[in-house]
Amino acid sequence: MVFSGKWRLLRFIILITFLAVCCFTVYIPHLTAVPPKQVPGWELNVTRDVTKYINTGNDTTVISGREICEDPSTFIVIIVTSAPQNFAVRSAIRETWASHNISYVKVGFLIGLPRNNTLQSAIEEESFEFKDIIQDNFIDSYNNLTLKSVVLLKWFLHQCPSPIFLMKADDDTYVDVQRLAKRIVKMPHRSILTGVLICKAKPIVDSRSKWYTPKYMYPHQHYPNYLSGTGYVLSRDVAYKLYEAALKTPIFYLEDVYLTGICAQKAGVRPRNSEGFNYYNVGLKCVPDLITNHRIKPDELRILWSQRENCSLVKPTRNPKKKKFANSCH
Repeated sequence: MVFSGKWRLLRFIILITFLAVCCFTVYIPHLTAVPPKQVPGWELNVTRDVTKYINTGNDTTVISGREICEDPSTFIVIIVTSAPQNFAVRSAIRETWASHNISYVKVGFLIGLPRNNTLQSAIEEESFEFKDIIQDNFIDSYNNLTLKSVVLLKWFLHQCPSPIFLMKADDDTYVDVQRLAKRIVKMPHRSILTGVLICKAKPIVDSRSKWYTPKYMYPHQHYPNYLSGTGYVLSRDVAYKLYEAALKTPIFYLEDVYLTGICAQKAGVRPRNSEGFNYYNVGLKCVPDLITNHRIKPDELRILWSQRENCSLVKPTRNPKKKKFANSCH
């Protein structure tokens, strides 16, 4: 009987030890795991309701930019999203591709609020001189680019009534306005959302990446097909559809994925690829069918602009072995 009692005690101790090990194995990793990195400015406790940031019923512009759209014959407006401090970049664009002589195409710059008053004073002087600045009431930062793009749609729909088409471009993009205009005037006036189409792109889970996507912001395995934010064109009806969809869609801080992918999918709008639009730097050589060239510095803008006439004499060529870039749909 003594031996039997000791055996029962031993089995009880073994069982308790086993259960303790199981609990340790299951629960300790959860207690010690490092929480996933959150996007600065868009942490889990920050609302991503667009209507909390976009005042749909009021004009929130600090500088209205209404002069950009004064001419009722304007057919295309190109708005360059620029950082407040990028004075030299805006100057180079004005001296080069924005100085085209096509009467129905206008170019402007959209910026948010800088973080110091001295910079704001310089921006107001720049606006007074060139009358091509739109400034809205949000802090200008990389993680606020989605707000910037939604503000652009709001401005286009409410304060720029004449143009049929809107082009959004980054300020390190060279735009061949002449080729762009020739392309656009041949397009239907509705259902246009076109640029560099990106297909089957996967969210980047490496938290060290500039484009890191935490699960709480986007839980799916692939993004919807979308257009590179370096430069894309949309018709007025599509601008309206994307704006309305954005007001009902939680903010995702990668603006091109959000607006031309997630919101476009919700609005039933299909983004399409257009030859000549590029999200990479093709160099300073003459590419006769080029419409956008990305990652271009101010001095490179001037070089491209200076060779435009000679480049226009070169006949476009189609290379069936054209290099494919990651996630492109070509």
